[in-house]
Amino acid sequence: MSAKKLSFSILLSGCIVTAQFFSTNANAQISVTNNAPYNTAAYLIQNVLLGTGINASNFTYNGIPIAIGFFNGVGTNLGLDSGIIMTCGDINLAPGPNNNTSAALTSGLPGDPDLDSIMQPTLSFDASILEFDFIPMADTVKFRYVFGSDEYMEWVSTVPGGINDGFGFFLSGPGILGPYSNNAVNIALIPTTTLPVTMFNLNLNSYGMYYFDNGDGAGTGTAPDGPDVQYDGFTVPLTAQYPVTCGLTYHIKLAIGDGGDDWIDSGVFLEAGSFSATGVNVQANISYGGPNDSTLFEGCGQACLMFIRSNTITTDTVQLILSGNVTNGVDFIPAIPSQVIFPIGVDTVTICITAVEDFILEGLDTLNIVAVTTGICTQGTTNVTLYVGDKTPLTLFASNDTAICPGDQIFLTGVAGGGVQPYNYSWSTGSTQPSIAVTPTVTTTYTVWLTDSCSSISTPQTITVNVIPNFLTVSSPDISVCVGEEVQLIATVLGTPSGYSWTTITGPDVVNANTQTVTVNSVTGTTTYLVTVINMCGALDTQTVLVTVEQDCEISIPNVFTPNGDGKNDVFAFENLEHYPDSRFLVYNRWGSLMYESPNYLNDWNGKELSDGTYYFVLYLSDGRTFPGFLTLLRNN
Repeated sequence: MSAKKLSFSILLSGCIVTAQFFSTNANAQISVTNNAPYNTAAYLIQNVLLGTGINASNFTYNGIPIAIGFFNGVGTNLGLDSGIIMTCGDINLAPGPNNNTSAALTSGLPGDPDLDSIMQPTLSFDASILEFDFIPMADTVKFRYVFGSDEYMEWVSTVPGGINDGFGFFLSGPGILGPYSNNAVNIALIPTTTLPVTMFNLNLNSYGMYYFDNGDGAGTGTAPDGPDVQYDGFTVPLTAQYPVTCGLTYHIKLAIGDGGDDWIDSGVFLEAGSFSATGVNVQANISYGGPNDSTLFEGCGQACLMFIRSNTITTDTVQLILSGNVTNGVDFIPAIPSQVIFPIGVDTVTICITAVEDFILEGLDTLNIVAVTTGICTQGTTNVTLYVGDKTPLTLFASNDTAICPGDQIFLTGVAGGGVQPYNYSWSTGSTQPSIAVTPTVTTTYTVWLTDSCSSISTPQTITVNVIPNFLTVSSPDISVCVGEEVQLIATVLGTPSGYSWTTITGPDVVNANTQTVTVNSVTGTTTYLVTVINMCGALDTQTVLVTVEQDCEISIPNVFTPNGDGKNDVFAFENLEHYPDSRFLVYNRWGSLMYESPNYLNDWNGKELSDGTYYFVLYLSDGRTFPGFLTLLRNN
């Protein structure tokens, strides 16, 4: 079973990105309207933008009417389903496809001093400004947005007086001391930075992880022209947020304008229902983290739900509504209570659970938790999904044995499977990485061990790296043969060869082969051969082989031998028999009994098993000829 897939926004100071993926194969264009009732600031704010925990009033809009309205982005690559669109031109120029390189409407209105500060040294033009007061019923205000422009990427400029369209969300009120008018701060920032979101600061080349490239409207951009939005580029959905004090009145100014000139539109999309305040933040953590930070495995680790608030002066209650296909207190322990209570002075309540191992393969089970907070300054609803999964056996595979040349570097890799990530590698070299680079000087065997976050241990794997010696020595003896005889040439090598080459230097018998052994089927004359051997590291050695053709290869047959140990005529030897290997020699007595036999006679019989006398023999040559005869054995001669 398994653990926590979070489907809520984690609240941090500054801007954050809400994780979401976008498809360039979206199935609809965005649509826009500013027909009634979407033509007043009050309606757009109260009925579109506001979410939970916010009481708003004093709504104003300064700009041309056509620059603000409602958008529908369901099924598009914008990343937001619906909300308010506000531009420095015409909202009707925002829908796709992207088929215009410079969609534009000039409003003729001035810019805004706060926008000038953000865009500096560029000046702003054609400003559209939406403002209102609000009272948050929690300690953090937040909302989601996307900024896009048809000026991307052709007109991105940092040159004074250049193009730098941008916008700002200027928040002012109790406890806020910022650099903008009314001591406001700009909360439309690039995540993890203090940089405002503008064309110059956020684009394909700067903080590109937050940028969606939508082409250039002419089919010549760095990405295909998108089907859903006219703008050449836009951000991924970003979250603006800032800490506030529950129950006090704040003011926010949402402004956008052209930067550097009054031409070519930019727009900001504000997500419907996202302008909200919440006072309880929920975090969920798996003890082993890593790639399995959303999965709790049976019999391993724990998942902790942390409910965090900043208001500690009152008692708050969070109601927990559970659903899914796991049983509370059975599939995991301890049971999750139906509510969490914050006493006065307490800012964090933590619930940790472990999954019970039942040794049944069930796949992923799901636990959905809806957390409802109803305190005066901690209103809000948070959805959390936990998964519980089976623990699978841990496996480890390693690179195959290999060979390298002296001084070469090679990467060895252990590939883990199953178990619970993150994995812990341990190599015999001391490394704890999945892959290691080694440069052995001699053949070396390396071992890798693997454990996982549940302390499972895999079978260790070994990899042998053979270091090829950077030398070779080849030898092949000279040979004497008879005309027509078959000859086998063999290269004997000290080292590790990877290739052979046989060629003829002088003589009538031509060979051209790339094998260790070469056969000359019928020798016609004395010939000198050259064998060349090379290894994979470039080492090379050569050797010449002389094959001499004997002039007289006929068998000479003796009839007497004297095996008396004087070193003379002690064996019965046939002259030139060495040219006929595998010849058979048999000796019989006068009564026809076989006394001696050799299937491959080597002129080495000394008759030690026989007494002096005359015997009958037969020599069967390997070329098919037969020579019978009589021999006399005389020891005392």
